[in-house]
Amino acid sequence: MKQKKKSRFFTFIFSMLPGAAEMYMGFMKNGLSLMIIFFISFVPMILFNSLEFMLLLSAVLWFYGFFHARNISSLDDTYFDQLEDVYIWEEFGDFKWKETNNKNIKKWGAIILILIGLAQLWNYFFYEIICRLIPGDYWNDIYPVIKEIPQVIFAILFIIIGVKLIKGKKEELNVESEEV
Repeated sequence: MKQKKKSRFFTFIFSMLPGAAEMYMGFMKNGLSLMIIFFISFVPMILFNSLEFMLLLSAVLWFYGFFHARNISSLDDTYFDQLEDVYIWEEFGDFKWKETNNKNIKKWGAIILILIGLAQLWNYFFYEIICRLIPGDYWNDIYPVIKEIPQVIFAILFIIIGVKLIKGKKEELNVESEEV
């Protein structure tokens, strides 16, 4: 599908939903990947009812999608025609996506799915059992800690992933500085 500039009004309206304006202009890969990432950011909040901090990520993604669409639509025709329809993560050339292999993706996907499953079990099974076993006087002291265990696990996971990303970027910068 050939990308082309379209009505600025409809582009603005579609930019309210991340990815929709890109799809409207013909950037299907770009728009669909942005839209999927935006909606996936709501999954932890829906599943756990206690991960409100993820709302910040959703807001950042919404603003990114809005301004991304506005910036693309405001390009002059020469630059607009040169744009390629790529997945949203391919726009960030700093990351070594080609070095990421299926084994790593499967490993991290499995870890995340296992954690989501454990958090669900905790919320629906263990939480109810522990609630019945602990006397009421102690329950008021223990409840806040037990209730937040899945959120703490996800926070630790996000910190680990962030540290790995920073470490990888630092190593990449060190290699580039040695080459120069």
